[in-house]
Amino acid sequence: MTLGNRIAALRKAAGLSQEALAAKLGVSRQAIGKWEADASLPGLDNLHQLAKALGVSIDALLTGKEAAEPPVPSEDTAAEQAPLSLDGVQALLEGQTRSEQRRQKRTLLWLGVPAALTVLALAGGLVWQGGQLADLRQQLEIMRSNVSTLDGSVAALQNRLDTFTPNTPQTAPSESLLASWDIQTKEYSPTDGRVLMSLSATPRTITEDCALRFTFVLSDGQSLSMDAVRGEGDVFLAEGWVPLAESYTLNVSLTRGDETKAEQLYTEFTFAGQYEMQIRELPFVAQSASHIAFSETFTVRQEAGDYEIPVEVCYSEGGRPYQWPVKAWVTGTLAGEEVLDLALDTDFIQPGSENAPSEPSGQVTFYLRFTLEKRAFTLPWKEEYENGDRPEIDYQLHILDNSDNESTYSLNL
Repeated sequence: MTLGNRIAALRKAAGLSQEALAAKLGVSRQAIGKWEADASLPGLDNLHQLAKALGVSIDALLTGKEAAEPPVPSEDTAAEQAPLSLDGVQALLEGQTRSEQRRQKRTLLWLGVPAALTVLALAGGLVWQGGQLADLRQQLEIMRSNVSTLDGSVAALQNRLDTFTPNTPQTAPSESLLASWDIQTKEYSPTDGRVLMSLSATPRTITEDCALRFTFVLSDGQSLSMDAVRGEGDVFLAEGWVPLAESYTLNVSLTRGDETKAEQLYTEFTFAGQYEMQIRELPFVAQSASHIAFSETFTVRQEAGDYEIPVEVCYSEGGRPYQWPVKAWVTGTLAGEEVLDLALDTDFIQPGSENAPSEPSGQVTFYLRFTLEKRAFTLPWKEEYENGDRPEIDYQLHILDNSDNESTYSLNL
C-alpha cells in the first residue's frame, strides 16, 4: 500500500471528506487529491498535522506500521511528535521518488544503497519538531538528487545488460542447436494489433532431413508456431504475424528423423509497448472550488496555466512510424456538460519527411502544448455535495493516430 492509499483509507475511516481534511490542514482539496493519487508528496510541515488529523503517528502514516519500539513520552514531551524511525525516513524518501519518477522501475531505485544508508544515518537522531524540520528537509533534498542520479546510471547500465535489440544477428552458444539466428520486425498493424516478424536460423549440424520450427509463447498463454523453409546456404527462414502482448518467449525445435530437440532462444519483456505511442508524463491541470455557507451556488474555477505533454513515437526502418499522432485536442467536462474543446496546434513529423529519423527504430518526441485561461463556472448547490462528492472539471487528452484510432488520457489525476 502506498502513502497515498494510506491517506485515503485513514481519511475515509475517520469519516472525513477531502474538503474536510483539507480544511483541517489549511491546504486545498486538490492537494489532498494529489497526495492520495501519489502524484505529489505532503510537505514536511504538512505531515505532522496530517498524521495528527488522521489519528496516527507519522511512522504509521508513512510505513503502515508503528515503530518497533516507540519511545515512551514524558510529561515534557507528551505534546511532541515521536521521533521518526529509520523505516519512516526510508518510506518518506521512497514516496518522494515515486511521485517524481513514476515511470521508473521501483526495483532499481534502492540499488542506490550507499546513498540510502547515508540518509538513514543522518536521520537516526532527528526528531520531527521545531528547527530540525529544516535539517531533515535539506538532507532529503540532497539525497533525492543523489538517488535520482544513481538511479539513472543504474537504469542505463541495467538496460544495456538486459535488453536484447531485435534486428541484430545473434551468435548462439556452443551448446545450442543453432550456429546463429536472427529476428526482425518487418511491419506493424495498429488496427489488428499485430507485428510481422521475420526469422532465420542456421542449425549447428545440417542433415538432409532437417526440419526447423519457431514458436512464440505469449504472456497471455497463446502459442504461435511457424515452420521454417530451408533456403540458400543452409539458412532456414520463416515469417508470420504475431499478436502484441506484454511479453513473449521465442523457442526453436529441430527435428532430424524421429528425434526432436527444442530450446528457448529469447524473451522480450516490452513487446507491446515498443510499437505504441508513449506519453511520458501527464500534467496536473489546476482547478479549485468553493461554496459559501447557506449559498445556493457552487463555484468551480479553472486556473490559468501553460501545460506540456511529451508524446514519444517509435519509428521503424526507413523512418516509417508504426503508430504516430495526426491530431490532438483537450476537452473538459463539468457535471456532464462540455466546457472546453481545445485543438492542439502541433506539427507532427510525417513519415518519410526530412525531419523523420533515418536510423532504424529511431524515436521522436512530440511536445503537445496548450494554455488555459482563468475561468469560473457556477453550478446549483446540491445536498449530496455535503458528503464530499462534489463536481470537478474532467480534463481529457485525445490523440488520433494514423490508423484513425482515438486514445483518451485523463489529465486530472
